Amino acid sequence: MVIVTRSLSALACLLLLPLAVLAQDGQNVQDKEKEKEGESKGLRFVWNRRPSLRAGDMLRVDFRVKLQEDGLSFSPKSEAPEESFVFARRRIGIQGNFLKVFEYQVERELTRESPWRDVFLNFRYFRDVQLQAGRFKVPFSLDQLTGEMDNDFIHRSRIGDLLAPGRDVGVMAHGRVLGRGLSYQGGVFRHDGDNSRFGHNPGAGRTVAGRIVVTPLRLVTKDSPLADLETGFAMTGGDVPEGLNALRGVSIWDTRFSSDVYVKGRRLRTGVEENWEPGPFSVKSEYVRVSDERREQGLLNDDLPKLLSRGWYVSATWIVTGEKKAGGIEPSRPLFRHGAGAIEIAGRYDRIRFGSNAPGEEPETNPRAVNLAENGEGIWAAGVNWYVNHWVKIQVNSMREAFEDIDRSPRPGRARFWTHIVRFQFVL
Repeated sequence: MVIVTRSLSALACLLLLPLAVLAQDGQNVQDKEKEKEGESKGLRFVWNRRPSLRAGDMLRVDFRVKLQEDGLSFSPKSEAPEESFVFARRRIGIQGNFLKVFEYQVERELTRESPWRDVFLNFRYFRDVQLQAGRFKVPFSLDQLTGEMDNDFIHRSRIGDLLAPGRDVGVMAHGRVLGRGLSYQGGVFRHDGDNSRFGHNPGAGRTVAGRIVVTPLRLVTKDSPLADLETGFAMTGGDVPEGLNALRGVSIWDTRFSSDVYVKGRRLRTGVEENWEPGPFSVKSEYVRVSDERREQGLLNDDLPKLLSRGWYVSATWIVTGEKKAGGIEPSRPLFRHGAGAIEIAGRYDRIRFGSNAPGEEPETNPRAVNLAENGEGIWAAGVNWYVNHWVKIQVNSMREAFEDIDRSPRPGRARFWTHIVRFQFVL
């Protein structure tokens, strides 16, 4: 009963907030007309789906609020409560531009631990070659680079969460060339991202990263749905200090299933991705491989075979109500506007594995073993996304985790279990 009450309360709040915004539609039209006619030249307040301050072409400051609340249940029961509600994100920020050529973004979680998210400045005087500096996502992995509020699923794939770097401080050049048929990103970062640093693990040091995405069939079949097929390739490279500093394998709820491993030397990531969004459909896939050197980590101070962390996923979605997927889903008939919003169904399978796969040696779990015993997991995820209107999104996901080594499963004696989640999301 408590869960039902909290669910209805959360849903009511999320639905009522956008209704208050709808009252500003008339003001939006007036502000746009004034902007076109050049009547408003000083600092003014504008409500164009979100609150904003404008000063002609000199300055724009958009205020952002992002809220996500999750309701959880587990099968079979775990040590966690059978059902619970948690705030997944409570984020505020500003973004905009000034002097026409500078873009900025500042986002902060309303938490005490690691609150800062994106904090960067982008110089875009030359559209083909732009420069970005600050704290932002290292250019690697389609899944990781997709914003949290735009994800097709409540949780990212395991490779997006565990093998991709995430955010770090750095400088990056990026742009789109060849008629926007090729986009590129390349930069240098202080470390190799937040996902590589946990506990006492410092992750890699200075890291170089690069990513290119091409639409190879656009020049050949401009009018074909295949013209939007995107293929990407990305790499990162950095040195990992000596210690138990390997990447970790954890379940969706951060329970460990991979062994600690001593590493030292070069960490190299490679990734290949595919993205296709024809009309109301989407198909995405990705493969990531990370190799960590183990120089002088043997019992006789000898070099050991590299630790390999690798995985992949395939996902597909379909917007039942017919809206286009590319560029973000905008309901053509929002709730309370002569419709019920946009409805999307989604499915995904992903796998991840950790080990050394050294031939001719008995696999062991010892952190200095020549052949590290492999372990991994596979996850089936199915979900329904309801885009109520421009601000509100409700997701329902069911996920089935299955671990290869039952002795190293996060739940001893069980290799498979289910998690069910409902997420209420509000973005202003």
